[in-house]
Amino acid sequence: MNLHLYYCPGTCSFVPHVALELVKESSGQNFDGTVINLKNGEHLKPEYKAINPRGQVPALIVDGKLITQVMAITGFLHDSFPKAQIFPTDAMAKAQAVSILAWMNNTVHPTFTRVFRSERFGDEAGKAGVKAMALEAFKGYLAEIDGLVSQGQTYICGDQLTPADIYAIAFIRWGGLAGINPANYPNYQAYVSRIAALPVVERIMKKEGINLNTFAG
Repeated sequence: MNLHLYYCPGTCSFVPHVALELVKESSGQNFDGTVINLKNGEHLKPEYKAINPRGQVPALIVDGKLITQVMAITGFLHDSFPKAQIFPTDAMAKAQAVSILAWMNNTVHPTFTRVFRSERFGDEAGKAGVKAMALEAFKGYLAEIDGLVSQGQTYICGDQLTPADIYAIAFIRWGGLAGINPANYPNYQAYVSRIAALPVVERIMKKEGINLNTFAG
């Protein structure tokens, strides 16, 4: 099988990037990767639109066929490479893990988009209000994750690493970029430090050139 990931360092494409590294580690299945620079608009250029017409990352090409979206890519990898254990095998445990990942993908992430790209959701007069409201909501979601990881389990979903744990790293990094002090969420901060130190996660963070601490305050 030929796998090729299009990603932008530090974005949500970090989640399937780590999942692919788990696949490689567990089964020996290699994958290739191409960086798409969102800051310079590379995702909007015809060359990338020919690969992914929506102009987003992540995009995974599997034997010439396109899969997009964190949920779809991680689900495909789970089904195709069971040794990687992307999600739990128990039906209830898997459903709970997918539920948390879906919440992160369709609620937490879009909220932060309104913080970082508020101009997409309001005119010059309204975008400040959009950003302020989204920032407060995002802080609430970070507090919710802080609660999820303070219950004594090894990972968010119990005793197994899942894509939700990787997404959680992205959120606390994004929060730091928005001026949110991770020390306000001590359980969360300690948890992501531990997850980021896992060899499979550490390798991809190094490959993407990203650091855990983005808070400049």
